[in-house]
Amino acid sequence: MDVIDSVTNLAGAIFASTDPSRFDLESMSCPGVLISTTELDTVIDYIKSSDNPTATIKFQQTVTGKEVASSVADYTSRGPSPNCPAVLKPDVMAPGSLVLASWIPNGYTATVGTNTLLSSEGFHLISGTSMACPHASGVAALLRGAHREWSHAAIRSAMMTTANELDSSMMAIKDVGRNFTAASPLAMGAGHVVPNKAMDPGLVYDAAPQDYVSLLCSMNFTRNQIMTITRSNGYDCSESSSLDLNYPSFVAFYDKNVTTGVMLTHRFRRVVTNVGGAGARYEVKVVAPEGVKVTVWPKSLAFEKKNEQRDYNVEIVYPSDGKGRVLYGSIVWVEESGKHAVRSPIVVAPTSAGK
Repeated sequence: MDVIDSVTNLAGAIFASTDPSRFDLESMSCPGVLISTTELDTVIDYIKSSDNPTATIKFQQTVTGKEVASSVADYTSRGPSPNCPAVLKPDVMAPGSLVLASWIPNGYTATVGTNTLLSSEGFHLISGTSMACPHASGVAALLRGAHREWSHAAIRSAMMTTANELDSSMMAIKDVGRNFTAASPLAMGAGHVVPNKAMDPGLVYDAAPQDYVSLLCSMNFTRNQIMTITRSNGYDCSESSSLDLNYPSFVAFYDKNVTTGVMLTHRFRRVVTNVGGAGARYEVKVVAPEGVKVTVWPKSLAFEKKNEQRDYNVEIVYPSDGKGRVLYGSIVWVEESGKHAVRSPIVVAPTSAGK
């Protein structure tokens, strides 16, 4: 039995844990606080140095500016997608831990002892992807309202290329489920969604229905299976099929059984649409993963008018890694005026990554 859940006869308690999942607790069996084992040393030193050590827990208060946000929860859905690893997943991360959410009014949210059930008058603190999804969906709905002409792919692109890969302390977002190490795109996608920046992304990676059909064709879906998904017989595999979907991210997986050190090459082609102002010019900035060579050409893109499209190519040369490490970096198209920075994550990893 878990100590945090089983202690019921104390006025209050201080729990220390090295288990990352414990920091997303929704309830305790008695009034208490949870700290890390590193912080525990400070508490013990205080207790030993005082003749009358005291502690206070303040309820029904909200304290801001004290904690570092955001971080990837240990329970989050992680990539790669087993069905289509050629498309990097997840796309973005959004708030999902301890969210104050609506709750059925006649349902209990806490217990006192073994038989006293308490309600919270229609609200409850909940954690899970079921909480993050409404945040991301709401952002997409707002973008749809502001840009009626944008496709679903353009909306997703805007959310991804403007997402933040840094936390509130301007450090790399940490992964709670990986012992607070820096989160990889297989855990957080492009980063934490930023609604206001997504309103004006500068460039978008668009995709038409046939682009997705071409992806399905390259995955050897039958005509009947494609019709089940598209609900139309207007698409088939007569067009060229390709796993290289026009997506705002890049992923290069290699077979983990390939001899260590063998150099592998992966090429991509992308098309970006200018949804910013006329006369825009962008220069590429590459942050290559460790030990990986990333080449982008052309190195600059010029747009004379809005909705104009330009294409570019990417070549990733990387060694197979017997250690099974996940390597990641980014490609950023930076507008000369400094107004827009269109960022796409790069991932190089063995096929077993994320498992």
